[in-house]
Amino acid sequence: MRAYAVLLVGVMVLLGGCIGGVGGIGQGGDETTTAGDAAQETEAPPTTTDVERVVNATFVVEDGENVTVELRVADEPEERRTGLMYRESLANNSGMIFVYPNPQQVSFWMKNTKVPLDMIFVGPDRTVLNVQHANPQPNASSDDLKTYPSDGEAKYVVELPRGFANRTGVGPGTKLVFEGPAPTADE
Repeated sequence: MRAYAVLLVGVMVLLGGCIGGVGGIGQGGDETTTAGDAAQETEAPPTTTDVERVVNATFVVEDGENVTVELRVADEPEERRTGLMYRESLANNSGMIFVYPNPQQVSFWMKNTKVPLDMIFVGPDRTVLNVQHANPQPNASSDDLKTYPSDGEAKYVVELPRGFANRTGVGPGTKLVFEGPAPTADE
């Protein structure tokens, strides 16, 4: 019986290490997420969030060319907490979209995130609020991490390889149009 108990405890520890911790400042108000989450250190890190859904969306750029992107959908709390942690690279025009149940002020950081990112904060009307250009901080403690806030209440946050926004002209006022229905979020 003890061997089974040790095995069960070992499996629980392994699963707990892959899940990531809570990085929120508060449930209904500000939420700190990552592009790599805050509260839990792991010895053997996971490769990245295991999201099942992908959507295509187009940024409609005024005075420029529209650009279509492929985005993994982080629409559940655990997916939003884990984000793109530990991922080694991202293809051009490929990234992740964080979807919140309700528009809210959000702030991201780069804990456990290895890829430089553009964080594109999008309001409930699917208009870009602001863009933050983020670099990894591989050895920073949680207290030393730079945060990247939204300029207003965001419903979506799109993370793409750093330089995407400057290269394409995506910025405040740019519209985000989904192919098919817009993704929705679980609480």
